[in-house]
Amino acid sequence: MTEIKKYQMYINNEFVEAEDGKRFDSLNPENNQPWASFPEANTNDVNKAVQAAKDAFQGWSKLEVKERAQYLREIGDLLKENAELLGRTETIDSGKLLKETKFATEYVREYFYFYADLAEKMENEFPIPKIDKPDMDVVEVREPIGVVACIIPWNQQMFLMTTKLAPALAAGNTIVIKSSELAPAPLIEFARLLDSIGLPKGVVNIISGGIEAGEALTSHKSIGKILFTGGSATGSHVIKNSSHNFAQLTLELGGKSPVIVFDDCDQDNALNNIMTAIFSGNGCSCIAGSLLILNENIYDTFLEKLVSRAKDIKLGSPLDDQSQMGPLNNLNQVEFIEKNIQATIKQGGKVLCGGERPKDLSDGCYFLPTVIECPNRNVDTAKIELFGPVLSVVKFKTEEEAIQIANDNDYGLSSGVFTEDAERCDRVSRSLEAGICFKNCYRFISYAASFGGRKQSGYGRESGYDAISAMQIKKTIWTSNSRVTVDPFKIR
Repeated sequence: MTEIKKYQMYINNEFVEAEDGKRFDSLNPENNQPWASFPEANTNDVNKAVQAAKDAFQGWSKLEVKERAQYLREIGDLLKENAELLGRTETIDSGKLLKETKFATEYVREYFYFYADLAEKMENEFPIPKIDKPDMDVVEVREPIGVVACIIPWNQQMFLMTTKLAPALAAGNTIVIKSSELAPAPLIEFARLLDSIGLPKGVVNIISGGIEAGEALTSHKSIGKILFTGGSATGSHVIKNSSHNFAQLTLELGGKSPVIVFDDCDQDNALNNIMTAIFSGNGCSCIAGSLLILNENIYDTFLEKLVSRAKDIKLGSPLDDQSQMGPLNNLNQVEFIEKNIQATIKQGGKVLCGGERPKDLSDGCYFLPTVIECPNRNVDTAKIELFGPVLSVVKFKTEEEAIQIANDNDYGLSSGVFTEDAERCDRVSRSLEAGICFKNCYRFISYAASFGGRKQSGYGRESGYDAISAMQIKKTIWTSNSRVTVDPFKIR
């Protein structure tokens, strides 16, 4: 039996156990067996982490910007140099392919460099021109918020940690990160590396735990901002918890992202990008293009090609370079997908491929790439986020109908449009109720481009040029160049 790896939390630059000694195991989704153990933080552990960040805030926020920027670059270099270790850890813990987790860990170095550069160049004081009060100078200044809480999901951990951590640190905030209880290892492994660069005590704290830790962190009175990526149901609890501290919120929640394919599209390009949209990352991406809205004129031939390609996808160990899909993260996720597929079949849906677990990989949390014909948008797999490799297909006739089907959606995170008509491509992309739209492509990321959602996909944006200012609060400072000696009860 393989020895279980034991991790600790990182609070105030020390590796610690939970106060009450409780631990929990993480399962390797490739075989559904425990492989690592973690402290289960309780409320007191959360309080210690937040207090450490609060104590560190004054020193970190007053540090010269160039020094903060240098720390960011060191973190970025650290991630790239250790991409194999962190990627492998994330793959074992989450089921995502190593080629994806390693690439993401290498790429996020650019985010830390980007925000280091921005921090050094940005102005944080803005005079108000032409103020309508005589002998008065008014400026607005931007200041760091304080202690920022980051809640990271199990998928894309290094990437989603970076989009929060890098701009928050650049702005002068201190951080408490809670890893997902489903796959905490990459972030705790990151803490081990972080400890080697000598970051001031308490600036970054990383805890592991479940519901109690999450509630304690998001409701803590010393938290000034919460950045949460995860499901919409959990997001609603985060909103309720923040009523205790009135923390600012950035929520990147679920998605049921539509992809519209017109009959004049470049079919090879559309096929490739739809494969990327739904089957890359095992379908476990917030922006997964899980609803295909397909024009009736190419419906049968396009769908035949798509199903053929889906059947050829190679499932296997996520550590194997030849694998194109690995396991899902946990059995609950697999069972949730199975339940919704069965409901869709009863509602008139037809499974064209997949729809079940592969018999030759029954020990793990694997699920076959699945394509389902849906009679309309209202069946379960076409409206519920499944977070897996399941593509629901709905037929349309007119452009107006396609837009209506796409926008008949509780979510509003991502979307896609495929057509060689540039005017229509632009027109439709601007009509879609989503925070992201890909035109004749899908699933791209950049430190320079922000992302975020609408409706039940949340609010606020991450990444991009405005991310540092989103980690700051404004203060207006009035300076009088004269002295008031007249009626003190007169409004001025």
